[in-house]
Amino acid sequence: MKFSTPFQSSSRKSALLIAAFVTSMAAAPMAVQAQPRDHGCRDCGTVISSRTVEQAQKASGLGAVGGAVVGGLLGNQVGSGGGRTLATVAGAAAGGYAGNSIERSRNTKMVTETRVRMSNGSIRTFTNQGSYRKGAQVRVDNGRLERR
Repeated sequence: MKFSTPFQSSSRKSALLIAAFVTSMAAAPMAVQAQPRDHGCRDCGTVISSRTVEQAQKASGLGAVGGAVVGGLLGNQVGSGGGRTLATVAGAAAGGYAGNSIERSRNTKMVTETRVRMSNGSIRTFTNQGSYRKGAQVRVDNGRLERR
């Protein structure tokens, strides 16, 4: 007949408890942390602002030429001799400047400027891309914004 000491009994219980714990951990499913949706998307970002602005278009030069002709004709009506020549030149210059300014102000269009914080932290501005609300998730495709 074999007798066990209290020490042998408790070490055997400890071994059984450890084995049961290891077995239960191996059988339990591991929790997987959800990855961010745009992880690795270098062309993705978040809209930080969107505003409509008036953008002047490039002048064709017709306004400047027309203004110079009208200004020169009006300047020629003033004075006589050398003063008339000076008035004609000054009138043409002032008319050209005014004509160019008028043409540029008439050739404007409304565009939307959208600022986007990209996934790498940089900020890019896109013009005339449509309207996006602050916080919208977007992606850049061939230099144009698309909703995600």
